Amino acid sequence: MSMRIFVAALFLFLTFLPSGYTQEYGKIRALRQRAAYVVKLKNDFVANVLLSYRIPHERDAQGTVVRINIDERWLDVTTIEIVPVLTETADKRHYVTAQELVFTPAGGTLDLLSDLSIC
Repeated sequence: MSMRIFVAALFLFLTFLPSGYTQEYGKIRALRQRAAYVVKLKNDFVANVLLSYRIPHERDAQGTVVRINIDERWLDVTTIEIVPVLTETADKRHYVTAQELVFTPAGGTLDLLSDLSIC
């Protein structure tokens, strides 16, 4: 009797384990694809802001801005922060009206304000 239970449990385990794993793998793959898309949007947005200010810049193979030219000097960018600028209406609702971009190259910061759309 216990052998039958063991065989039935083993059969159920082997039958349902692959489908659960496949579903989780599909979710992880979808999340990775979405993350890659969001990173591309961010990189393109940052480059478009720099273009709108006519600031020369360099991008790497993934599209990330890695260097900017300020005062005739090329500076390596270590971080880029994008901060939404909120405006409050009379009925207390908040709307994103612009984005503040803070670039941190070696030797200082560059603070830009942009009303360009991210998408």
